[in-house]
Amino acid sequence: MNRKFLYLFMCFFPLLLAAQDIKQMEFVNQPIKDILFTLADATGTSIITDHTVSGKGSYHFTNTNLEDALTHFLSLYDLYFVKKDNIFYISRIFTSYDIETGDLSVQAKGVPLQMLFEKISVAIGKTILFDPLPAEPVMINAHKLPVTVVLEIIMHRFKDFKVENFSDYFYIKKDPMPIKPVSVSKPFSITKNNSLFSINAESLPFSEALTKLFTLAGKEYSLLNYNNTVLKNIFFKNKPFNILLRLILEQANADFTERDGLYYIYDVHRNEVLKTLETSDYITLHHLPVHLLPSLLPPGISGSTGLKIDKENNSVILSGTGRKTKTVKDFISKLETEYSRNVIKRVALSYITVEELCKALPPEFADLKLTPTTDPYSFLIEASAERTEEFLSFTGIMDRERKTSPISLKYIRSSDLIKNLPPMVNRNEILQSHDPNMIFYTGTGEKLVSFRNSLDYIDKPIPQIRYELLVVQYQRSGNEDFSLNFSNKTVKNGTQSTFLGSLGNLLNLNLDIVSTFGYQFALGLNAKIGTSKARVMADTTLNGLTGEDISFQNTNTYRYRDLEIDPDTGKTLSTGVTREITSGLVIRINGWVSGDETITMNVKATVSKRGADVSSLSGNPPPTSEKVVNTHVRTRSGKPVVIGGLFQQEKDTAHQKTPLLGDIPILGKIFSTKAETTRNTEMVIYIIPSIEKPMQNK
Repeated sequence: MNRKFLYLFMCFFPLLLAAQDIKQMEFVNQPIKDILFTLADATGTSIITDHTVSGKGSYHFTNTNLEDALTHFLSLYDLYFVKKDNIFYISRIFTSYDIETGDLSVQAKGVPLQMLFEKISVAIGKTILFDPLPAEPVMINAHKLPVTVVLEIIMHRFKDFKVENFSDYFYIKKDPMPIKPVSVSKPFSITKNNSLFSINAESLPFSEALTKLFTLAGKEYSLLNYNNTVLKNIFFKNKPFNILLRLILEQANADFTERDGLYYIYDVHRNEVLKTLETSDYITLHHLPVHLLPSLLPPGISGSTGLKIDKENNSVILSGTGRKTKTVKDFISKLETEYSRNVIKRVALSYITVEELCKALPPEFADLKLTPTTDPYSFLIEASAERTEEFLSFTGIMDRERKTSPISLKYIRSSDLIKNLPPMVNRNEILQSHDPNMIFYTGTGEKLVSFRNSLDYIDKPIPQIRYELLVVQYQRSGNEDFSLNFSNKTVKNGTQSTFLGSLGNLLNLNLDIVSTFGYQFALGLNAKIGTSKARVMADTTLNGLTGEDISFQNTNTYRYRDLEIDPDTGKTLSTGVTREITSGLVIRINGWVSGDETITMNVKATVSKRGADVSSLSGNPPPTSEKVVNTHVRTRSGKPVVIGGLFQQEKDTAHQKTPLLGDIPILGKIFSTKAETTRNTEMVIYIIPSIEKPMQNK
């Protein structure tokens, strides 16, 4: 038994080795994880990556085993692998810890400190705590060193951190850097002359400048800015206290707000402090419409404060620090002063609407505020007395009684005319009446003459198209019998001879087959109809105006009730939903007459057929088949268009049995026959479009 096992192992061992060989693979700029997973799948080996593996790579593998391939590939991208139990573990950090000696080996390049400490903590089985770490990546290559030494090597470049070793954990602690006092080697002076202050300093600590200035002014302040910046070359003379303070704070990237006589100095980036010092003001506007305020505020002002609109009370709510809200308040005050000179006047129009007036406004009146009322002929204007007078002068020119000229349309409706107005006519110059064939023109006399001349080309009778439609279903067969019995004789009448034939199957058709398609086609069609190899499905005449959709439909509609099975009782229940299936022939035509008396048509023909009925217990409708032809053709008037290609396959089943004997169970099959025949048919559509022009009135 052992020999057989050893024999099988020696036979299959080379195959197992070959399974990990890589014949040829190439990757170009692909995610490294995808490359590793592809190698694992190709060699049947397990490869596990941790969260440190990222990025993209390129490599070409040729005739190598998996371990050699990983060694060369991972070394290019500073990655490492460890093989345990035939599983490859891939990481950007390599760690090896000897429990007996307590030595640690670490290799990593360009990894964050937090990620590095997490891997070391897992390797040594000991917690590593740390304060917020620098974001700079590090590189380390330590071999068999104590853990404390490895951690100190990693943090050596960061002077404000130290490593503390406790019995159960390590702590990477950050020591605050001592603040060195700033010495000023050059003298400075801050003086007061009545209510004006001066400063003269080449180099001065920020905190010292504040202390001196506030002491001279006899004011109190609270310093919320901990940055003791050194001010350089600051020289100002005879400035008010607030202005000099602001000039000093600008150099220190700070700002202030005053509340109850106390000055708060804060860093401009400390938004949390700034929010505690914000105030809100409710301002009622007496002249300026509040909805206009956001559009009137300059961008530099509007973005510095919180602004909310109260339209109901024509008021605004401002929120922000005192300095910023004061700027907005001053601007609103100027606007209020300007708008206090405005007057509001109601203007009533007599002949044009407010909408028509606004469309005709020149650019110089674009800044005016016009408020429409419920009456389309009146509005409110708010402007200064001078501007209002200028606008009313313009309105008087526009709002004049217009002379109207009635125009009677002969063949088209007013709504169709408005959709296709000539270029010289404006829509506002056309007034519609209740009569669809009557309009009123309000333009000038010269434009009226041009308009009437254009109507001679527009107001014309629309051509009508007559469609003679014949649909024939042909039975397609390889052995068609065109044998035809007809009598003929020659009648001598001078030099003329007449050929007579029997075309009885075509006499009942509306379409003149002989005149349209000729004797040869007529004889062939008559023969096929007589032998049941052709059947006329439709023979009709349709009429429509150019551009209109015309449709012909010869269909059957079947209705089915949806059923469902009750899961509790197993009974078949009706859902109350009825579905319809329509099968048959549908033809849709849209034709129009071109200038050269040709007819262009879009023809869509659909032939659908219902399949065999299914069990009524299932409630499912039968399947359907559908054939669709969609074509775009052009032809002369009276010339036929033939559309084919609508093939169908029809199955007929015929049952024959001997009376009484054929009804005997089992034995009745001997006295009955069942025959199934399959017919391939093609539906051919013949369309003869003709132009019918109505008589024009002179």
